[in-house]
Amino acid sequence: MEKAKEIIAGASFVRMSPRKLRLVANAIRGMDPGKAIEYLKVLPKRAAKSILPVFLQGVANAKNNFQASPGELIVSSLQIQEGPRGPKRLDKSHGARFDRGMKRRRMSHIKLVLATKEGKPNGTKS
Repeated sequence: MEKAKEIIAGASFVRMSPRKLRLVANAIRGMDPGKAIEYLKVLPKRAAKSILPVFLQGVANAKNNFQASPGELIVSSLQIQEGPRGPKRLDKSHGARFDRGMKRRRMSHIKLVLATKEGKPNGTKS
């Protein structure tokens, strides 16, 4: 049997909170990449516009580097990881409580792993 190949795509320091990205990621987690791309194009969430380029990058990596067609790909994993948090400045007085009035500007890292479906066993004609 052929060993399944792993194709990795990702985006770092996406200026959106991981919680918002995970809502979209959970909606498309079980789909094949072609169907997920079509779904992301029409999904009315801003987070879909951040995940869509990662899927397009993964399909392009599979096509150019591994000569794999999009029809033979499956989503192995889609991870939304927490990135660094920076301060969001507010024009108001900062009290002693609640982190001195500082809001956090959250960032995320997106990691997509695509795998090729198991190939035919070696030595068979069909």
